[in-house]
Amino acid sequence: MPDNNWFKKRVNDTYLKKAHKENYRSRAAYKLKEIVEKYDLFKNVHRVLDAGAAPGSWTQVAVEELSGKSAKIVAVDLIPMESIEGAIIIQGDIRDNKIQAEITSAAGGLFEVIISDMAPNTSGVHHADSGNSIELVATLLKLSPFWLKPGGSFAAKVFEGPEYKDLQTIAKSMFEFVKSFKPKASLSSSREIYLVCKNFVQTKNK
Repeated sequence: MPDNNWFKKRVNDTYLKKAHKENYRSRAAYKLKEIVEKYDLFKNVHRVLDAGAAPGSWTQVAVEELSGKSAKIVAVDLIPMESIEGAIIIQGDIRDNKIQAEITSAAGGLFEVIISDMAPNTSGVHHADSGNSIELVATLLKLSPFWLKPGGSFAAKVFEGPEYKDLQTIAKSMFEFVKSFKPKASLSSSREIYLVCKNFVQTKNK
């Protein structure tokens, strides 16, 4: 039987209604908007990588924020994603060497910001889901030296769990500024948190 309380909450979800009205593909757009506003994420930015981009609301926000700046926005996801004017969309696994080469080629230079709202296929087992989520973000952090400009920024969703402190340690070894942030647009029942990093200092090994 459907959960009537869940259904009522969805029907009355302010951010869901707002996303529909403002033509965003999901309510997640407002999470990125909060991060951008609080941490000045897109200041003097011309290249953005959106990893795990589908259905595309974060890409939409990035396109809006960088409008008129001759921006290069690359969006990547495993599943097909409808086109967004002003963005380059690549379908594939970011862990695949061929997809990594496509991203590098499409960017035409180093990104100033990497963003990610991706999540693993969830099982309902919190420890497993959080572990898989943290593993995905750790992989993206490890790839960052190949794509991210010194001084660049990184913001990614994580399902918080026991391994989260280890993820923070990795981030702190790469960035001068590392914070955890829970946007108001996140559901109160959600264990998601956003790892926000600025001032990238680690460079790719030669």
